[in-house]
Amino acid sequence: MKIVIIGNGKIGSNLAALLVQEGHDITVVDCDETHLRKSQNTLDVMCIEGNGATAETQLEAGADKATLLIAATPYDEVNVLCCLIGKRLGTKKTISRVRMPEYYQQMHLIREDLGLSMVINPELSTADEIMRVLVFPSAAKVEVFGKGKLELVEYRLPDFPWLENITLVELYKKIKTKFLICAVQRDEKVFIPSGDFALQEGDRIHVAASHRNIERFFRASGFMKDKVRTVMIVGGGRVGYYLSKQLLAVGMKVKLIEKDRERCEKLSDLLPKAIVICGDGTDQDLLIEEGVLEVDGFVALTGIDEENMIISLFAKDSTNAKVVTKVSRENYIDLSSELGLDCVVSPKSLTMGNVLSYVRSLESTAGSEIESLYHLVGDQVEAIEFRVKERIPDLVGVPLKDVQLKKNILICAIIRKREIIIPDGSAVIELGDSVVIVSKEHHFSSMKDILD
Repeated sequence: MKIVIIGNGKIGSNLAALLVQEGHDITVVDCDETHLRKSQNTLDVMCIEGNGATAETQLEAGADKATLLIAATPYDEVNVLCCLIGKRLGTKKTISRVRMPEYYQQMHLIREDLGLSMVINPELSTADEIMRVLVFPSAAKVEVFGKGKLELVEYRLPDFPWLENITLVELYKKIKTKFLICAVQRDEKVFIPSGDFALQEGDRIHVAASHRNIERFFRASGFMKDKVRTVMIVGGGRVGYYLSKQLLAVGMKVKLIEKDRERCEKLSDLLPKAIVICGDGTDQDLLIEEGVLEVDGFVALTGIDEENMIISLFAKDSTNAKVVTKVSRENYIDLSSELGLDCVVSPKSLTMGNVLSYVRSLESTAGSEIESLYHLVGDQVEAIEFRVKERIPDLVGVPLKDVQLKKNILICAIIRKREIIIPDGSAVIELGDSVVIVSKEHHFSSMKDILD
């Protein structure tokens, strides 16, 4: 697929790297040669130096023949203009990054008129991810499928004697609710487990079930944590704003610490129900003075990864709060986990997943299409939701025990209207179902791809 990416900053360059790995023909456009140099030296991409908001540059990049144009410059207005020009030149689909809350709120009114296929907002996606974890604090991560009907929850197993070496079959018998453990990370290894797989302390498990059954699983296993009612947020940028707004909307109390006075004044106007403190959130004395020892949730959202990690470690060691840490650098995600920070969010990773899901959907056959896609355990496992749109031989209408799947693939849930089916061997996929699979393999764009 021919894809043009305009803007080769953090998001643009990482999208280029990801989509090259997927086998696409990528052209990157940026007006700054220094932004292009690294991609030119390390990736199999074509680089065009120029203003991507001009028809001349877009034609040089091949936008008139492209299936997709992604505008990821730092400026929302420029991104929308790039997409408008690309669409007029003949680009089939366009994706624009829009970050400003004032602009993003208008997108549902004008997106169709602008010809935008998709709008990405990394900060809002990050806030959504954090919100899901604070609503369900027992989890390290919560992904949703089927428009919220199914949840895929990550959890690190504690030192519970009854858990040690229990097999999944025994666990399913012990906890009588509908759930499935569909992936397990143990140190550096990742497993798509079968029923005889034995759990160990420290395993990171990924549990699929409806929200109600997820809660039942955590209560029955003794993993359930108290609800979060008060949250302290350090960092009043866009993520902090979006998150505060969501938390206040569900009745949580929010204290937001930001060191820029002008930004504090603006946040006070935008979030009248929040307590906004102007101060240095990396100052541990200030955190204690403002009540960090009493809050139920603590979220580190400064623009500096190292600061977020340090204050998160302080909160983890000093409080019983659910601690969430934002990091941007990929190598810090694993480091944070090694330091004991189990809930880490990455705006870049979320954006990559959203765009990849859409790109895969463009490649889908008529028989099925991708509804959503998430990366688990870094990039080692993919969880994909497919919509079954026509009868696929050897799959639709066939009991799962008779379906020949490729190795390291697990069908973990079938979503049929309002029903969540955690399948056994007798379950059957029907036309119109949404099917969630988990796989250590990548590059699936159709349900047909999972068949052996």
